[in-house]
Amino acid sequence: MALWGKAVIKLLSMEVRIEGAAPEPPFFLVSNHLSYLDIPIYSAYIDTTYVAKAEIKRWPIVGFMAKTLGIIFIDRTKRSDVKRVNNLIASNLNDKQGVLLFPEGTTSPGLQVLKFRPSLLEHAAVSTLSVSYSSIRYETVEDDVPAYKSVCWWGNKSMLKHLLMVSQNRKILVDIRFGSELVVNDDRKLLALDLHQKVTSIFKPVTNNMDEEFVPLHF
Repeated sequence: MALWGKAVIKLLSMEVRIEGAAPEPPFFLVSNHLSYLDIPIYSAYIDTTYVAKAEIKRWPIVGFMAKTLGIIFIDRTKRSDVKRVNNLIASNLNDKQGVLLFPEGTTSPGLQVLKFRPSLLEHAAVSTLSVSYSSIRYETVEDDVPAYKSVCWWGNKSMLKHLLMVSQNRKILVDIRFGSELVVNDDRKLLALDLHQKVTSIFKPVTNNMDEEFVPLHF
C-alpha cells in the first residue's frame, strides 16, 4: 500500500507536507475525508488499513486496489453491518498496522469538518482505546482549478471525469497534520464529539468561498 501511495503522489505531481508525528501500529486513527485520494496518500506514510463505504468496491482502479489490499467495507444501507465492521476493526489492529476511519461518512469540498458519526467508534469506546486524530487538506497552485473543485470529490461528477480534472493540475499541495494528543472516552457519542473538536482544531479549510452549493449526504 505504501508503494501504491507513493506512485499516486508522484503521478499526480503532489507535494506532501506533514506536521506532527504519525502514530505507530497498532493505532486507531480518525481523519476528515475530502477525496478518494486520501486513501493512497495516507498509505504512503502510515501502515494502515481503512474502513470505507462499500461503494468504493465499484470505483475504477481504486476499487480494485481496495479489494486486494484488505480494506474493511461497510454497507451504509444496513444498520446491522456496523457490528460486523466493529468486530473487523478489532481483529485488524495489530503490531504491523493500524486502522484509519473517516467518521464523516462522506467526502466534502473542505469548507469545514462535517459531523462525525459515532457508530463505528463503538469498538474504540467499549475497549477504551486511545484514539489518534489527523486532518488532510489540498491546495492547487496559481492558474490551476481550485482544490475544492479539482481534488476534493463531491457532487455529481463521475470519478473518471474527476480524475481527469485532477491530472490536469500542474501541482497539488497536500497538508497532513497529526494531532499531538490521544482521545479516550467510553461513550461513543461523546468520543465522536471529542474527536470532531480535535480534528476541527487542526484543520484549515480548503476554501472559504464556493460558487456551488454543497449538501452533505444524509444516511
